[in-house]
Amino acid sequence: MRSEFLNKLNNQEYISKNLYLKVLEKDKMIIPINFDLDKYNERVLEQKYILYQDYFNNMYKDIDNNIKLDKEQVKAILSDEDSALIIAGAGTGKTTTMASKVKYLVDVKHIEPSQIVVMSYTKKATEELEKRINIDFGINANVTTFHSLGFKYTRSIFSNHKCYVVDENIKNKIFLEYFENKIFNDKNKVKEIIQLFNADEDNKWLFGSFFLENYNKYVSFDDYFDAYKKHKISEVGDLDSMLDSMIESSLNKEHIYTIKGELVKSKGEALIANFLFCNGIDYEYEKIFPNMVSYNKTYKPDFTLNLGGEDIYLEYFGLSNYEQDEMHRYEKVRKIKEDYHKKHHTKFIKLDYNYNEQLLFNLKKQLIDMGFIFKPKSPAEIYNAILNQRPCAELFKFKNLLYDVISQIKSLENRELYKEKIIDFINKKDTLIQERLSKQFDYINDFYLYYQNYLFGREEYGFDFNDMIYYANKYIESLNTLENDDVKYLIIDEYQDISSERYVFTKHICDMCGAKIVAVGDDWQSIFAFAGSKIEYIYNFQKYFPNSKLLKITSTYRNSQQLIDYCGKFIMQNTSQIKKELVSNINIEKPIKFIPFEDNDEYEVLKKLILKIHFEKPEHNILVLGRTNNIINKCYNDPQLLDSVGTKMQIVGYEDIDIDLMTIHKSKGLTADEVILIGLSNNFPLEHQNDFWILNILKTDVPIESIDFPEERRLFYVALTRTKNNVYLLVNRNPKLRSKFIEELYLIMRDEK
Repeated sequence: MRSEFLNKLNNQEYISKNLYLKVLEKDKMIIPINFDLDKYNERVLEQKYILYQDYFNNMYKDIDNNIKLDKEQVKAILSDEDSALIIAGAGTGKTTTMASKVKYLVDVKHIEPSQIVVMSYTKKATEELEKRINIDFGINANVTTFHSLGFKYTRSIFSNHKCYVVDENIKNKIFLEYFENKIFNDKNKVKEIIQLFNADEDNKWLFGSFFLENYNKYVSFDDYFDAYKKHKISEVGDLDSMLDSMIESSLNKEHIYTIKGELVKSKGEALIANFLFCNGIDYEYEKIFPNMVSYNKTYKPDFTLNLGGEDIYLEYFGLSNYEQDEMHRYEKVRKIKEDYHKKHHTKFIKLDYNYNEQLLFNLKKQLIDMGFIFKPKSPAEIYNAILNQRPCAELFKFKNLLYDVISQIKSLENRELYKEKIIDFINKKDTLIQERLSKQFDYINDFYLYYQNYLFGREEYGFDFNDMIYYANKYIESLNTLENDDVKYLIIDEYQDISSERYVFTKHICDMCGAKIVAVGDDWQSIFAFAGSKIEYIYNFQKYFPNSKLLKITSTYRNSQQLIDYCGKFIMQNTSQIKKELVSNINIEKPIKFIPFEDNDEYEVLKKLILKIHFEKPEHNILVLGRTNNIINKCYNDPQLLDSVGTKMQIVGYEDIDIDLMTIHKSKGLTADEVILIGLSNNFPLEHQNDFWILNILKTDVPIESIDFPEERRLFYVALTRTKNNVYLLVNRNPKLRSKFIEELYLIMRDEK
């Protein structure tokens, strides 16, 4: 410690706050008189900034000439605290800063890539970081989600068991087995559950009408389900048209499932799978190949077909899904697969990306050339297959309620105490209410115990989303070493969304590995409290990571100065938020535009507005945002607004307009040329949600902030700042039917003039 401090001082190197305070406590005589750590480090950073100016200026030269690191970003990268929080405002280049930090650590500080772990929350955010770090820079740092890393440690902890991830299909299977075997066979139980869970007005649709009217007529669930399928088929007038519509709709959803119920990676894969099924060709999706192809990695061909006992492998190369700078990596993977099949003389069908009809034409031709004989299925057989994937169709809301409660239980900091917390709540109620709530809890708890026993009561252990970090935290100290025990830097994305379990997980890794932590986030964009995030971890970062340093990046490259001035004043009505002054070189007069509409006329105004924007700026993409899924779904009640691939929306007759439609939550991290906000009624902010009582009492405690609805305010801020140019707010002409945020924002803009 003494020599480290003196070496850094003598060599004019950055001295962390943690090192300085340790020296101050143990050996303060070596600290120069009147030494000011902040001023010293600022001088060091200025010197390093000049020294490495060419290095940073040219960092993205071969990747994207438009990317230029500003001085605040460079200083954040050069800073070398044991723990630091970088507050990065909307559009300030957070991902670029994190990737550049990794490159600097490898190039200049000579840290091995394997000693750097970059963690984010979602697969999408992780892929963006992988693109920058692993692909653009060619640095093989460990870029991972919290849950993937947690599951990696969990597998080590339970290494004497085969561990698997519990997905939605497995959850459906567990529920169905439970309901068939423990509920349906006892009609008195079924009747009691319906009375208990369907009597409340808020829960009256937990069971479908066919189930309510017919469950008592059948001894077994299979008999009931066969009757249900016949009933559904009998309801259909034009089966062909209905199937076309149903299958086409499924192809355009964010998560795409095949007729057989497989979750696939793309619309192209779904088209192939559905074609194979409808023509009676047996296949397995992503069946593990018996041999390794290269680098000791498991290979799973897209489809494995069977022709007279011989395996035929089919690969779909959907190159349209890849951006130009990812093409090199993709082509490399493609060549490995093609060379392998050629070398081993395996029968191999190769399909490239094409529009739907051309893709299926090529598939059909190759299958015929290979010797396959088509045995087309009838529409009734196809619809029956679709229905077979939905045995919980009339029960799915009840099933979802059970799993929502289980997820809430497993999100508790002390999940073992869930029962005491619920019983304590019940005991405070009147006797009649107590009896009802107790019976509801008994059924829910019985399923919870059944579910847990299914996951951990056999040789193979199943881990759902909540378990992956929970068990890593619970038993991580039992590991003598971590697989990443030489980690020197832990870089965390979107730190404003950190939850208690993720914080504990982070601390475990830092403590066991001695890693330095760089957390990057923006408290103004903390919008996931419902998913367990706790804003106090970013508000009080220095409490949770003592001797840490707070840094800020304030230059935004997305929004105009006018927009960030308005939005900054709006968000800082909540004085609990961390104060920052964002700056921009972009100037747009009146970037926020209020577009009035009459009652029941919102979607007509929306269509006209989209067309107006498109005719004025045909090259601009448009992002339409709503507070809830219900608002989004209402758009499609208009016959001229069509649901397209993923989040895409189309206007009949204007299919060339690039429009995305989604909730504000889903838009987090996205950018568009123009943004339109809809559904800005007096229900925004949402004052409360009528959740099931157990969900309410198990919710994460939310810290008290200086203003009502702080998270709803942040959500509105996120929506406003998605735009590169203008944001259009559709507002009802009747002030009583508008969100109170509209009036507040209007007053801010008026006072600024």
